[in-house]
Amino acid sequence: MALAAGLAVVLALVGWMVWRNWVPSAPGAPTGQTVTATSVQLRWSPSTSGPSVDSYLIQRNGTQVGSVAANVTSFVDSTVIPDTSYRYVVIGASGSKRSAPSAEVAVRTLPATPEGLTVTWSRATALTISWSPPARGFAPEQYVITRDGVEVATVPGAQPTYEDSGLTPATAYGYVVVAVTGANRSEPSAELFAQTLPASPTGLKIAKTTTSTITLQWSGPTSGPASDGYVVLRGDTEVATVSGATLSYTDTGLTPATRYSYTVITVKDGLRSEPSPALSVATATPPVASAHLDGSWPVDGKVTKVSGSVTLGGSAAKGQTFSWTWDFASKCTVGPCPAVVSGVFASHPFTVTLSPSNGTYKGSTTVHISHCQGLNGTVDVKNTVRLNLTVKRAALTSNIWSVTSWKGTLTVASPYTSAGSSGNLRSYCPASSMTTSVTGTR
Repeated sequence: MALAAGLAVVLALVGWMVWRNWVPSAPGAPTGQTVTATSVQLRWSPSTSGPSVDSYLIQRNGTQVGSVAANVTSFVDSTVIPDTSYRYVVIGASGSKRSAPSAEVAVRTLPATPEGLTVTWSRATALTISWSPPARGFAPEQYVITRDGVEVATVPGAQPTYEDSGLTPATAYGYVVVAVTGANRSEPSAELFAQTLPASPTGLKIAKTTTSTITLQWSGPTSGPASDGYVVLRGDTEVATVSGATLSYTDTGLTPATRYSYTVITVKDGLRSEPSPALSVATATPPVASAHLDGSWPVDGKVTKVSGSVTLGGSAAKGQTFSWTWDFASKCTVGPCPAVVSGVFASHPFTVTLSPSNGTYKGSTTVHISHCQGLNGTVDVKNTVRLNLTVKRAALTSNIWSVTSWKGTLTVASPYTSAGSSGNLRSYCPASSMTTSVTGTR
């Protein structure tokens, strides 16, 4: 009986030794892990007893994720998700035999590195930077923003943007963002270099205005480096660029009595400031005497004085009224200058050239208008027609300072006129004249 028991112990011991030599020993626990947001590198010590291993099997959370040859004792898992916990073991394999698992190691991947940093808003003293949230994994608990190597702010993980204020105009800054969850920090983002805008000009004001020019003055920025130059805008149109040492500009070729809006922009290192506050200013209103007289006019006339006997196909009497349309053909495009008037008086056309002088247009011509009744019938008279017009009002018409109202007199003078003879009888018409007040408005 004792012999049988002893034999059983010996056989069990031999069986254990055979099993021990047939199954590889467990590899050492993974150590010296290198962890990033998207990879985990494991290292371990090889199996030291049992059959030689053919390979090592790597399991993550109970599932095999890779294998390496027997002479390799490291593995990089590149299928992980940022900011996530994992458990790893390593198993030695010899043919179909498997060792016991190594001791388990737990790791957590780093938060995803912020990417796509960009400037989304810039001013003279502030910058807003933004970046992309993680494409995989979870949003971190927070982001830490570093400016020029110094941490300046922390924002929640759901807020991938930051506004940095209190900066110096026209100055470059370097920004780096790190994602943080608990004690885990991501790798730093690529550095973003951003520059604040120059400060805007100050004190924009009017220095002088004329009917066609406006002179502006301003002061340079009160902070930041000196300006390289300034851009002057009339409304939304850039009208000039001047050097940084120039603090004034005269805008020419403008329309009289017209309001314009101006802003000025600082330029530094190719960057432009925000526009200065807008300045609204009007060109001067010219005197009516400088208005342009042209075009077709409705004219009203009224006889104010009759001297002698004037026949216009019927007697002319004081108080008689007329309505005509006269055409003024100016000899220039702007301003006062000679104008040829084509009109009708008592059904007779006339043309007279008027010359301007301080708001008054004068001219005369000789043309038949009136008649003389003599012994041998009616005689046509060569009359002197004198036109005297004074400009009363003016306004902008199609961007031209133009006459809009005038008044004056039209005088038709008849000379002493022989009217025929019969025997010793001679007839004549004495000198006579008629003055008509005329007005034109449009």
